[in-house]
Amino acid sequence: MGKTRDRNYSPRLKVIRVLSPDGIEIVLLYDLDTHYMEGMNSEGIGIVNAALLVTDDEKATKKYWGRTKKKGTSNDGPRIFRALSCPKLSQAIKSLVGYDSGLKGHTLVGNPTSLYSIEMTSKHNPIIDKLDPDAGFNVRTNHGETHTNAGYDPNTQPEDYLSSKIRKATAQSTLADLDDHEELMPAITVQNFKKDSNYNMRRTTDNMRTSSQTMMHLDKLQFICYLFPEECKFMGMEDRTPSDYEPKISVNIKKYKKPRSET
Repeated sequence: MGKTRDRNYSPRLKVIRVLSPDGIEIVLLYDLDTHYMEGMNSEGIGIVNAALLVTDDEKATKKYWGRTKKKGTSNDGPRIFRALSCPKLSQAIKSLVGYDSGLKGHTLVGNPTSLYSIEMTSKHNPIIDKLDPDAGFNVRTNHGETHTNAGYDPNTQPEDYLSSKIRKATAQSTLADLDDHEELMPAITVQNFKKDSNYNMRRTTDNMRTSSQTMMHLDKLQFICYLFPEECKFMGMEDRTPSDYEPKISVNIKKYKKPRSET
């Protein structure tokens, strides 16, 4: 399970290891500016999320960077943390759709044996679909799949909608022949269009830039964080577990030395 994170600001990021109140180990990529977080737990449950109401997401981000007097925080982080505190996948799914009005957007949640898609917005009820990992990679971008009128709209936002469709198709094509989990995220940093094109999987436009990626090997309990140093500020890893605790999840933090690009 992987995620490429695009932002219209330069986030300050940490990787945090923590225990839930019930003693479940959780490893998170944590955004210090918005308090957004996503990751996996020691039960092999992983969660990633992508925005569907992107314009609302971008408006909210402006608040985090002092463009209003009061800085905002993301409610999505606590929703994901609560779900990752669950020992069972069914409990995590129930939490994602029910706690604090539910996690909006595209959410992929799974464990080593099952993978589910949850799609919802503030205007659309949640639809939960069981996915078949053996049928190929399931890619989500910023347009609706089950809610076809969610996210970027081809009538009112044709360029953004086309970008979302092209990025999804390119990622599916790029990943099709790969099976090593450590090759997956670097593969989708390749820029097949001009550097400032919004069609690239790794975006470096004036409005949106790819800052980090996460890859979670759920059955082996491995968490890999990929950083683009020129696009984010990494504040290190913080281990909040007791000093005598033996971690179950291995963590690997990698930094790209230079952008991978093709024009």
